[in-house]
Amino acid sequence: MSSKRIHLIFKTHLDIGFTDYASEVCRQYHDHFIPMALRTAEHLWEENPDEPKFIWTTGAWLIHQHLEQGSPEGRRRLEAAIEKGLIAWHALPFTTHTELLSVELFDAGLGYARDLDRTFGRKTTVAKMTDVPGHTIGIVPLLARAGVRFLHIGVNSASTPPDVPPVFRWRTLDGDEILVMYQNEYGTTYFPKGIGDGIGFAHTMDNMGPQSIAQAVDAHRLMALDNPGTRIVASTLTDYGDLLWARREEFPVVTDEIADSWIHGVGTAPAKVSRYMGLRRLYGQWAATSLTEQREKMGRGLCMVAEHTWGVDIKTFLRDESAWDRPDFQAARLSDPRFALAERSWQEQDELIEVAIAELPPDDLAEAIEAASLPAVSPAEIAVARQSAAPLDDGELTFDMASGSLDGVRFPNGRELRTDGGLLGAISYESYDAKDYADYKNSYLTLRTHWGEQDHGKPGLEKAGTSQSAICQPKWLGVGIDDTGHAISKFRFDGVAAGDLGAPSVAEVRYRFVDHQTLEIMVCFFDKPANRMPEASFLTFAPAVDPESWRFQKLGYKVDPTSVVHNGNRQLHAVEAIECKDMQGEHIVITPLDSPLVGPAEAQFLVFHRDDISMKDGIRFCLHNNKWGTNFPMWSEGDFVFRFHVSVE
Repeated sequence: MSSKRIHLIFKTHLDIGFTDYASEVCRQYHDHFIPMALRTAEHLWEENPDEPKFIWTTGAWLIHQHLEQGSPEGRRRLEAAIEKGLIAWHALPFTTHTELLSVELFDAGLGYARDLDRTFGRKTTVAKMTDVPGHTIGIVPLLARAGVRFLHIGVNSASTPPDVPPVFRWRTLDGDEILVMYQNEYGTTYFPKGIGDGIGFAHTMDNMGPQSIAQAVDAHRLMALDNPGTRIVASTLTDYGDLLWARREEFPVVTDEIADSWIHGVGTAPAKVSRYMGLRRLYGQWAATSLTEQREKMGRGLCMVAEHTWGVDIKTFLRDESAWDRPDFQAARLSDPRFALAERSWQEQDELIEVAIAELPPDDLAEAIEAASLPAVSPAEIAVARQSAAPLDDGELTFDMASGSLDGVRFPNGRELRTDGGLLGAISYESYDAKDYADYKNSYLTLRTHWGEQDHGKPGLEKAGTSQSAICQPKWLGVGIDDTGHAISKFRFDGVAAGDLGAPSVAEVRYRFVDHQTLEIMVCFFDKPANRMPEASFLTFAPAVDPESWRFQKLGYKVDPTSVVHNGNRQLHAVEAIECKDMQGEHIVITPLDSPLVGPAEAQFLVFHRDDISMKDGIRFCLHNNKWGTNFPMWSEGDFVFRFHVSVE
């Protein structure tokens, strides 16, 4: 027998949704899957308590929930299995789009593992992310400070994985560091060079439940057949991660951002994300002052909004490939139960916000409700005129006469923000056709399976008569000052953009100075129609600045958008704020309050960007989109407000 050994990890990928409504998925885990894992673990432990053949690993949230909500007998069995080492958790609650979190909410999510560690006398030093292809380097200092040393990331097998070493030390510029293993599937067998201990996975797929006794035995048998002469042991990520950490000096260092090539999904539910971001800011304020038990519980609940499943599987539950044009689509929404089921699954995800704040005491609840409230706006009834300048308080706005976008701002403090042939706050609308999606899939998919094609495509879009590939600029109607002293610039989308596609017929951009150095830009879309065909809207900022000075803040860490690994997401990010410097060295900060998606303005939105990126054309925020074809909302409608604070300090 060789000295080689495989640490075999038994795990099930958790989607809180996707295979059913989220509530049904949770019920299935608590009523069936956890008892099934316990039965398999107990049986194989009785066969050999010194080296049991089954240890089930999952995120800390699921174990924490079962111990809180399970039956007395269920809790007793789970506690006994944990004490025997048959059930293991990792430090993260579940797979998230990490860029949507904040420092405080990421820490709240780690609280589930902290509770379990404290209860059972453990120290969790590992974490796992599955499915989502990439994450931000902003998580590195947060994991390191929590004592997490090893992160395993298993990428959805159809998606382009970032071009990073199989095992590397991910290190920030401040020196914080964790060890990362990246794999092109949820988890595969791998031996790091020069190390006799490898890792292997018996990984059941999305919400398929743990292995039965027979399946667990078969997993060992198959692993042994594939690796003759190698010892196979059921293990935990902690055991394997600690082993690699002891030899971390043998692995290369990566200091660049990776980012999330699925982050566009955040733009599919603009109202929910706006409400979430308001609560995220409130939770940050609470964390800086006083976190009560109820406030922390709200923070943990908000983490669920960043979980990577925002509805049911579209290719399974919404199988229609014909109702694309607006009349057919509107009829299907009224008559086809598949459309109603999909919309109900999105509504269930929206309601996570109410669930998160439900148990706050009255004063906190009132504050949370206010933080989560959407701005109430309606079209301004004012006269507007096309003019090159408008005074505003003690400052001034100047406009590009062709587009109506800002081309300059003089702040009340005397500072100025100008363009260099670009635009400040220019709105646009894009639509995409079947050829665009063929180009996107050709640029991104690494495994051309039927499910991968459907997940990332729009099946049947080629049959839509009104589908088109277009970039639409609105007509500028002019600017006026309302009775509150705000400058309001009015726009109209004409023709097919509003008539056949999903652009709002009426849009406004409102301006006010929040203080002497900060301009608020509020983009208002009124009565946006629901549109199943792919679309996106953007707000472009192209100030005259040093192109090398741009920094995107994610989870408190300032990322250079030009320092993203090859095949990481170079074209789109979810940010807390953006910083740059003008040519005189003045500090500029742009803070999105409702829509965090932003990227270099030169990058296309749809086709995956593999080349180096430049910031010379500024940035553009993606206000909304329905690019995603997997488990995110496929359309949005109504009135939307997108606020941005632009400060020159």
